[in-house]
Amino acid sequence: RDDALPEVVECYHITGEADYLLKVVVRDIEAYKELIIHHLTTLPGVRRINTSFVLSAVAAHKPLAIPEASL
Repeated sequence: RDDALPEVVECYHITGEADYLLKVVVRDIEAYKELIIHHLTTLPGVRRINTSFVLSAVAAHKPLAIPEASL
């Protein structure tokens, strides 16, 4: 459900070591700790969480330059 965890603004099913990539937005580190301990780690199948924090945006919301298919 979209409203179950409003802190989760994006969720992707991905390849590689992890199964999912979540983009979360919280007010501070304590709110993040609350989200991890009381919500994400209690979900069925969650065994490990790897966290990275954005230090600065290099290219955000950059439009994709996809060429048109030629017919």
